[in-house]
Amino acid sequence: MTQFIQEQRNINSPYECVVGVSGGKDSCTIVKRLIECHGVKNPLLVHVCDEFAPSQAGLYNLDNLVKTFNLDLLNFRCAPQVFVEETRKSFFEKLHPLEWIEKQLYAKPLQIAKAFHIPIVFMGENSAFEYGESEECGIFHPASDGQTKVIFFGAIWSYSNTDSLKQARQMNFKTLSDFDDWQRQGSADDFTQIDSKGYMMQHWTKFIKFGFQRVSDLACRFVREGIFTKEQAEQMIKDSDWICDPLAKKDFCRTIGITEKVFDETVDRFANTDILIKDANGHWRRKDLL
Repeated sequence: MTQFIQEQRNINSPYECVVGVSGGKDSCTIVKRLIECHGVKNPLLVHVCDEFAPSQAGLYNLDNLVKTFNLDLLNFRCAPQVFVEETRKSFFEKLHPLEWIEKQLYAKPLQIAKAFHIPIVFMGENSAFEYGESEECGIFHPASDGQTKVIFFGAIWSYSNTDSLKQARQMNFKTLSDFDDWQRQGSADDFTQIDSKGYMMQHWTKFIKFGFQRVSDLACRFVREGIFTKEQAEQMIKDSDWICDPLAKKDFCRTIGITEKVFDETVDRFANTDILIKDANGHWRRKDLL
């Protein structure tokens, strides 16, 4: 990879590559390894913002990443009203609220790389492979072309939550537990997807349609990585996979301009009643885990 980066470099650009970052543990690890292991001296960091309330941990970690390596950061804020309109549309029509902004997370760093004639863009994990949609852990994102290569860093360095957290902590990465602004519920950890609050609704709405969300995703990974036993993961899924974090829900509704009553009514329309049922408190739960 070191040789590839050098061979692709545009000598007319001060940047060897673009790295899409959030400030989370994975982007910290990518930047750290590019600099320490692959000889990259000046990557351009691109952060695509959403409109949700940032967590204190998220603000700290992005600032810390930039200061630790003394790098240029481009904060790309998509037009806020477009964000709201697209998020509302996907929420009401598909219960897939962040479909649009997640596409921008990949699209904007590539657009910026092309605009500055930077030949390589690094992204994190190949999510299609990590979550079982694809059996092949491809190195290049489908958006790659002859001008710009978009590379999944997780296909070069085997992706692991444990490894990323260890690397990030070496540069003083902070978790939600280091701050007092968000005691998150319905989650398996305090160190993944911690940058903004309302973003978590993208994960929770999966539970309504498919019967699992972020807790299941992470618990399964933690079993594979030896952090949890199978029995511990099953118990955590039963106890908390159904929980909708109240602060994330409040932030999501505030951001797109709806009431929590409208949120609940929309969720009810999409609820998969083949596998879910409401409990005595009005919460959607898996029938087989009640």
